[in-house]
Amino acid sequence: MLLIGRYEYSLDAKNRLPVPPKFREALAQEKAKVLYLTAGLEGCLYLFLPSQWNKLLENDLQSFSLPDKEQERAFKRKFFAEAVEVGLDSAGRILVPQYLKAHAALKGTVYVQGAGKRAEIWDTAKWSAYDRAKVEPAFKTVSKTLEI
Repeated sequence: MLLIGRYEYSLDAKNRLPVPPKFREALAQEKAKVLYLTAGLEGCLYLFLPSQWNKLLENDLQSFSLPDKEQERAFKRKFFAEAVEVGLDSAGRILVPQYLKAHAALKGTVYVQGAGKRAEIWDTAKWSAYDRAKVEPAFKTVSKTLEI
């Protein structure tokens, strides 16, 4: 299942964050109780459905293979040490651990947005800067070569 869309929420004082209803429906379709949350690249958080987390881990972690094995070990250490199973409370929220909140510099208003095989959680100001600097130029360049 692909996760799509962008949703704006507020992280509350207890670091609880609503999960979009469509993402909760996807979790229910998998008959699962937890999502997987970890440090993401470019300063966001990654949120995985169990099926996508398991696919990521298939094939002896080949998607994590790097030519520089020291860098590979360092990356895996952070990615997996900071990963946590997060269950939904009765209001459909997850608890974001403080260390992950700090990793993504989350301050109040955040975007929870689909990124295909995962969702990403971004501080809205951080996303806006990243969008202007990286996403829009890449979208413009790629749009010249794709026919969708």
